[in-house]
Amino acid sequence: MGKSLSKGIIFDFDGTLVDSEKAIYETFESITRLIAPERESFAKNILIGPPLRDTATEILGIDYQDQLDKFVNLFIEMHDEKVTKHTQPYPDVANILQRLHKNNVHMAIATNKRKVPVIKLINYFGWNDYFTNIECSDNKSLSRNKTELIKDIIEDDIRFKHGFFLGDTVNDGISANLNKLKFIQARYGYGSNQNWSKVNVYNSISNFYEIENIF
Repeated sequence: MGKSLSKGIIFDFDGTLVDSEKAIYETFESITRLIAPERESFAKNILIGPPLRDTATEILGIDYQDQLDKFVNLFIEMHDEKVTKHTQPYPDVANILQRLHKNNVHMAIATNKRKVPVIKLINYFGWNDYFTNIECSDNKSLSRNKTELIKDIIEDDIRFKHGFFLGDTVNDGISANLNKLKFIQARYGYGSNQNWSKVNVYNSISNFYEIENIF
């Protein structure tokens, strides 16, 4: 670890720090079978990462938009109740976060996941003291995209300006680029098969522990 430690690192959440893929897909598929069975194949292949309402809109398609609120409410009810049972940190995340914290690395989270399950998981994992800022899509009255979440973190704490962002999807990379952060791609996450040609990737990691080698 070197001089880069004076700069903060912002993390995406799902697909970067924690793996909740199986539970999310199962919930998407169960709800779609219930209210829009013709769209089940879309639920099985949707990219995890965008805000819930955006994802639900894409799964339902034009013909089932009248079921959007029902889909979102069912997901919140089904997912949040069991989120701690079906979500695990990726290997080495807990130990590395603890070590970074002890080395005074400034850390924050910017995620399209809703605030309730994120805070529930952070409390459950005992990560409360690690992050100076946790920005979720619904923290404020108006929903924000990933670019706006990162921008708000930087404006709130100058230590993150020109720092790093670790994420797993193309949208993460573009959002980091727009905020002039060095983007680190988490290749173990959900977006490995996306087209990355338009993203300026500063570095990439195949396992979370490799993040220490970049500093």
